[in-house]
Amino acid sequence: MSDTHVFEDIPLSREQVVNCSFSNWYWRYKSHVPKSRVIKPLPQSFMEYLGADGIVLPEDGHYEVEMGDGDGEYSDWSDEDGGGDGGGDDEGDDDDDDDDDDDSEADKTDASKDQQKVFAQFQDVHDQIKQTIKEWGAVTPKLNWSAPRDATWILPSNTMKCTNASDVYLLLNASNYVMHDLAHAFDDVTTKEGDEIKETQTEFELVLRKWVNINPALEFRVFVKQNEIVGISQRDLNYYDFLKPLESTIRELVETFFDEVLRETFPDDDYVFDVYLPRPFDKTFLIDINPFARVTDSQLFTWHELSQLTPQDDYELRLVTEVNKGRFAVKEHTENQVPKDVVDASLDSNAMAELAKQWQELQMKAEK
Repeated sequence: MSDTHVFEDIPLSREQVVNCSFSNWYWRYKSHVPKSRVIKPLPQSFMEYLGADGIVLPEDGHYEVEMGDGDGEYSDWSDEDGGGDGGGDDEGDDDDDDDDDDDSEADKTDASKDQQKVFAQFQDVHDQIKQTIKEWGAVTPKLNWSAPRDATWILPSNTMKCTNASDVYLLLNASNYVMHDLAHAFDDVTTKEGDEIKETQTEFELVLRKWVNINPALEFRVFVKQNEIVGISQRDLNYYDFLKPLESTIRELVETFFDEVLRETFPDDDYVFDVYLPRPFDKTFLIDINPFARVTDSQLFTWHELSQLTPQDDYELRLVTEVNKGRFAVKEHTENQVPKDVVDASLDSNAMAELAKQWQELQMKAEK
């Protein structure tokens, strides 16, 4: 007979959520955090721009959505399915061609004016993004709590590496994690503690972190309860055979960092923090701090397990112990990916209208 688990409520206050907002802890631990720049407060026009269904990109971005020359693994549709350039055999007269050229130039002028209007509303933010990228070469963005890890499919590199402002805007606009920050950051609050901190008092911020191509195998999530470590989990859920022999090193580095840096300085007793432990294991980087709550990914644990753990228990370090073949059948965050046609159309209102028309025609055919 299987055990029945009672759903355990994990209390979360508004104050705990606010304490995990990046700029509320970054300055305290700056020497342990990868080089970052915080842009705040963000104007309402910028927040609305990020949350829009479609997105206008700056002229100076020179951005084209490309999915590479590989096997199209990030697109559900291949070139052989049709819908290419559509170079037909029909020929029009010269006057028609001239009219088309005039229309095209007019469309470009209108689009340029639209771009100018959009970016004039948050020109200072746009300029700071460009300046930061100019200084550092490339950045990875996030808002107060979340990085757009679920939207890397929209960039050619399939990473969060941004080499121009357009990359930043595309990543943020395509991310469900970022949209959660904007609209639902306090939805999981269960207690009245800290209610004096209203959502309207929380300033949204854009964090630009200098791009470093880190080894995902050496990122770990640490769960803290009553100011004690109750669990450590590998973050990247792939199997790495070299991690098992490093268990004692991982424990020692995490425990030392927690005791010397976080234990007496972070304002909450319950929280989750992420660290990166690069070789030769002489430095621990603090990547993020999150609430000890179900809104945070529990990785190789379950939240039921974590809710039952006590600081008196010997904590467990969990690693992926074998190749997870099922995991490789589906790429991470595929629930957030869309066909290339939709990505292209989202950057062009005329293309979006044409795509909608084609979709409607397909639906009508299916109903016959």
